[in-house]
Amino acid sequence: AYGGSVDNRIRLLSDVAERVVAAIGADRTSVRLSPNGESQGVDDSDPHALFLPAAKRLSELGIAFLELREPGPEGTFGRTEVPKLSPAIRTVFDGPLVVNSDYITREEAQAALDSGVADAVSFGRTFLANPDLPERLRTGAPLNESNMATWYSQGPEGYIDYPALAKQDA
Repeated sequence: AYGGSVDNRIRLLSDVAERVVAAIGADRTSVRLSPNGESQGVDDSDPHALFLPAAKRLSELGIAFLELREPGPEGTFGRTEVPKLSPAIRTVFDGPLVVNSDYITREEAQAALDSGVADAVSFGRTFLANPDLPERLRTGAPLNESNMATWYSQGPEGYIDYPALAKQDA
């Protein structure tokens, strides 16, 4: 049965991940969780009790990496006062841990790596506005501001019209 106890609440995740690992291999399987606060209308009253066992189970399956979307109080997509669970999840998940959500600057991303909690930082919305984001982070170049009004739109505006460094500087 699904639901109720923590074991039953992570059963679907566990069952699906187990079958994906069996079908394509653990080295080609990853999962993204949003453990701290409301996401897409879903919230948990005790995320620590739920997400640590979920992360531990995924670690047992040996998935390639676990990504955590953890917004903060000033998040661009969802805001929460719930502390990030990545430090606690790091203690139960043995594989590569990727953090995501509102990492804008090179310094913010580097701090997450230097803390030992994360093995990598993924960028979403920052990449939309900066098609050459790795180069900008490497060189310390300024970042384009993302136009939130174009997120999730049907057309190309906001996805392919941000200038790259070479075009900006010309």
